[in-house]
Amino acid sequence: MVHLRLSDFAGIIAEKVRGWINYYGKVRMSELHYVFRFLNMRLAKWVRNKYRRFRRKYRFFAYKWLQETAKHYPNLFVHWRYGFTP
Repeated sequence: MVHLRLSDFAGIIAEKVRGWINYYGKVRMSELHYVFRFLNMRLAKWVRNKYRRFRRKYRFFAYKWLQETAKHYPNLFVHWRYGFTP
């Protein structure tokens, strides 16, 4: 799905993530931290595949770019709104 923009990708996974938060968040919201950390790592991998400048670098650079994006657009992804930012 590298042909999509980041905002389009956020819209696609928004309903699923919102469902996770509503269902599993009632029992234990702190356990979702591990799930969203994995999701943020997968987003960093998506960034590496989408943007050529990150392809030959370590994952850390894509993750750092994702952190900067989260600072500028904190409401882009649903789990970022709840404080699970990268």
